[in-house]
Amino acid sequence: MMTIRKSLIVSHIVVCILPFLMTFFVLASAFGGLYLYAASGNHVIAESGFQFNVMTQILRTAVFHSLRHHESLSRYAWVMEITDPVATYVAVEREGTLLYSYGNEKKGRKDLDMLRKEGALDRLDGRDGNGIYSVTDEPDYRFAEKEIIGDRPCYLYIMAHHPEARTDSAIEKAVRAVIRFILAVLFAFILGTSYFLSRFIIGRILMPLKELERGAEEVRKGNLAVQLDYDRNDEFTPAIETFNVMAWRLKQSLEEKEQDEERRKELIASISHDIRTPLTSIKAYVEGLLDHVASTPAMQERYLQVIRRKADVLERLVEQLLLLTKMDIGEKALPTESLDLSRVVSQFVEENRLNWGRNGADFHIEAKEAVKVEGNLLLLERVVENLVSNSIRYKTEERVHIDIEIKKKDGRAFLSLSDDGPGVPEEALGRLKEAFFRTDKARSRTDKGSGLGLSIVARAVHLMKGRVAFSSRRPHGLKVDIVLPLEDIHEKTDTDCGR
Repeated sequence: MMTIRKSLIVSHIVVCILPFLMTFFVLASAFGGLYLYAASGNHVIAESGFQFNVMTQILRTAVFHSLRHHESLSRYAWVMEITDPVATYVAVEREGTLLYSYGNEKKGRKDLDMLRKEGALDRLDGRDGNGIYSVTDEPDYRFAEKEIIGDRPCYLYIMAHHPEARTDSAIEKAVRAVIRFILAVLFAFILGTSYFLSRFIIGRILMPLKELERGAEEVRKGNLAVQLDYDRNDEFTPAIETFNVMAWRLKQSLEEKEQDEERRKELIASISHDIRTPLTSIKAYVEGLLDHVASTPAMQERYLQVIRRKADVLERLVEQLLLLTKMDIGEKALPTESLDLSRVVSQFVEENRLNWGRNGADFHIEAKEAVKVEGNLLLLERVVENLVSNSIRYKTEERVHIDIEIKKKDGRAFLSLSDDGPGVPEEALGRLKEAFFRTDKARSRTDKGSGLGLSIVARAVHLMKGRVAFSSRRPHGLKVDIVLPLEDIHEKTDTDCGR
């Protein structure tokens, strides 16, 4: 595929070659015109010394070129035959042997005798190298040249006479016609080449620009699904590809923004509902106390216990929301450090085993080796706490058995927590990461949980560059698999050395 850069280089090369092509065309046209002129029976007469000199230059070039290259003189006979056979005589000799002759031999021999009387031929013979003798006494013109070719002297004689009653007006007309033809063809050739090169270059530039303009117009209209179609591989290809990626990311960003807006609305509705439910209960029991509905100390104690439980629900909900907001801020609010995942989880479970055991939880931990990760201690403890609390909160039996396994494999850390509780329906597993989602459709059951626990787990793991997956455990129960990247020892060493 030709790029715009290559196209410009080609156009410059064409522009550089163009003068040579034009020169070749002019020369070819000139020689073609001379050949056609000679073939048509027209002849040239030397009317002046200048014209005779031009004639001799053309003839001597053809003759000596043939002799040097051992070609037959008859090959260029048409050049000699352009001259008038009555007013001109041409002869070629080598070592006294006549190789070629043309024209008025009788008149030519007289002129040769004149050259001998003038001593011109003796002077040429007396020279060791090449030599030229030319006389232009109008109306008679004489030319003689000696050239050494292959250590052998060769002679060219050209004799011309200008009859007073004859002119070369025919060739002048032919020359003018040829010149007009050459100029017209050159002008058309230049215009055609310029037009072709301009369309060639401009077309390769305007087409992708129009495609980009079309894409920008579609984006302006709100069509973020637009994708530009460009099958060339040139300088515009990266811009087209970047535009397509930009449009695709804008579309994704808009869709995510719309989804975030929907989640925000749902979050506000859920918060309002979950806060209003315990507040309503607290208000009702406080009014019962103020109205002396609870007339006995035992009833008052029961009312106060309900108020405290509802206040605990509100406190837990506020704490979860604060942690969720803090995690949304990111790593600056929750910096990471090097942690042994096995030690952190085992120690945290042991510290809370008594309290969780009273609430009906039994634990089995399998952590055979140290598993170093880059994480946040608060987040890891909250992850474990939320998962264990979730298992305890939704158990249907008196006791729930929780198995925790920690290991490293394929350069990653694995934390798996599973219980034998009632589990979660398959269709609800994919939504456990959503804030305020509860499998129990009765939204008033806030005592069972706020719906933020597993959402906090998912966000905390994501903040530590990990991922979490929920699956069902057979025959019943919920399994949570968390994968975290192992601590990069080499990167940490480089950082420490830099300090």
